[in-house]
Order: sequence, then structure tokens, then C-alpha cells
Amino acid sequence: MYQVEDYVVYGNEGVCQITAIEALDLTGMNEKKIYYVLQPVYRSGTVYTPVDTKVSMRPVITKEAAERLISEIPTIQAETDGPTNATFLKNKYTEMLLANDCSELIQIIKTVTTKEDIAEKKNKKIGQTDKYYLRKAEDLLYSEFSIALDMPTNQVHTYIKEKIEA
Repeated sequence: MYQVEDYVVYGNEGVCQITAIEALDLTGMNEKKIYYVLQPVYRSGTVYTPVDTKVSMRPVITKEAAERLISEIPTIQAETDGPTNATFLKNKYTEMLLANDCSELIQIIKTVTTKEDIAEKKNKKIGQTDKYYLRKAEDLLYSEFSIALDMPTNQVHTYIKEKIEA
């Protein structure tokens, strides 16, 4: 069980801080259930989720794990072969996001940026599906890395790029 003030990655919500653990009657059945009260770190609002939630929730990766993953980025392969229709891509990217795993996010980012480079060479642009999931993967990855590496999210991309080039 997590503790108050822990940082967690909750589903596709991204990084949240647990602000309370409380018994709430949200079902209207006079049955109190224990909930985590989550405050998303990079947006306003509050999320209530049962302690026994089926939604993927895990601790934010450690600084050491983030650094190790950054060093492995050059070995993570982009997947540019295969079907390119929007429905297939949406299902594939959604599945990867639901894995709630930083290496899957990196693979989405590498795949879409590689496709972007290929399209640019042909004077074309990538589709809206690719663009949407690229932004989503970057938001989720950079927000988690910003907590793990103790830096603002707008510096994470540059930090990763510099580490890879070094």
C-alpha cells in the first residue's frame, strides 16, 4: 500500500501525488471503501481511486532507473514497419500506453519521430494519430522523468538529448 505524499503513475493520468488515504462512501450503498486521493502533478483536479483499483498504478521510477533507461534509448527500436491505418495505430499505441511502462513510451516516441523524419524527406507529414500519441507519450514520459530526475518537465527533452549525444 502506498503512503501519503508518495508519487505514483496512475493509468494514463500520469504522475500524481497521494494527498490522502480515506474511507469514502462514493457508491451510495453505505459501504465505506478505502480510496487514494490523488493530485495530478501537472494539471489541476483530484482523482479518487479505490486502494484495490484495477487501473495500473505504480511508483515513479527512481533516478537511477531513469538514468539507466536514458542510456538504453539508442538500443530501443522504432517500429516503422506494419500497417499504417489510423485504427490500427490507435489500438497499438493505446495498448502501449496502457502498459504503463517508460520503455513503451520511449518506443512510441522513437517510432513516431522516425516516421516523421521519413515523411519529411518525402515532403510529407505524419498523420494526426501519430501526432496525438507522440504528444501523449512525451507528456507521460517527461513528467515522470521530471520527478525522478528532479528537474522541470520542459528541461527533460534537452537533458535526454544531451545524455544520448555524450
